[in-house]
Amino acid sequence: MNLLEEIEDHPLCGDGAMGTLLMERGVPPHRCFEELCLSRPELIREIHEAYFAAGARVIETNTFGANAVRLARHGLANRVNEINWHAAQLARHAAKGAFVAGSIGPLGVSSAHAADQGIDREDCFRTQMGALLDGGVDLIFLETFQDLEELLLALRVKHSLHHCPAICSLAPNETGQLPNGLTLDDAFGKLQQNDAEILGINCVNGPKEALRLVEQLARSEPPLAAFPNAGQPRYYEGRYLYEASPEYFAEMGALMAGRGARIIGGCCGTTPSHIAALAKTLAGKKSASVRKRT
Repeated sequence: MNLLEEIEDHPLCGDGAMGTLLMERGVPPHRCFEELCLSRPELIREIHEAYFAAGARVIETNTFGANAVRLARHGLANRVNEINWHAAQLARHAAKGAFVAGSIGPLGVSSAHAADQGIDREDCFRTQMGALLDGGVDLIFLETFQDLEELLLALRVKHSLHHCPAICSLAPNETGQLPNGLTLDDAFGKLQQNDAEILGINCVNGPKEALRLVEQLARSEPPLAAFPNAGQPRYYEGRYLYEASPEYFAEMGALMAGRGARIIGGCCGTTPSHIAALAKTLAGKKSASVRKRT
């Protein structure tokens, strides 16, 4: 059964955060997290395995910023293929039958800046996606986008490379708006017109806020994914704390599934404990019915 068929039958549990977990384990925030796939593969594999053991059925690669633009800030622009391929292999070997999602975030530059600097945004996405696909991912997870046009560009590149599904996930504010004022409903409509297979939201300041958005958006096609943070972060004694407990996170996740979300996982601040609690609440649930988006 492929991923789209499986989520028609029952909701899938995604994994949780990578970056905040790496920092908890002593990796300094200025470090290039994606490069750890090469220099500390055992650490990345251990995190993947912890999420898989917790019950995650969708494991994301450690490649959110592994594009040429972001890697150039660390002097690694010429290692895009190497990092992404190894990241896919690490997740593939740890997943043991779960779906592996190739994580791709925004490039971190505006279209105007890219034009001024001679950056080919389409080529940046194509190179990263190609390496992830060569490494064996089952789907592409386009996440934390706030510029719809950039997300649409990345989606078109995906369609040109492979028939695998993509999660097109935006990071709106609590009211469901993007920085330019575009609503999620309008953004999702444009994504659907461009043959997006799965729509999504991620980040969002906590599972309760994500639930409110899911209640507005779900029970529609294409299917919906939700990966909220573990609450709004609070800075305390040199570190950021996320206050949503695993039990509360799981309770909200179960409600999201009841409202029609098909893939539910965690973003910043979530841990294997959050995912274990979530997987337990999702076990045995059937996917809620949906209606056609108009």
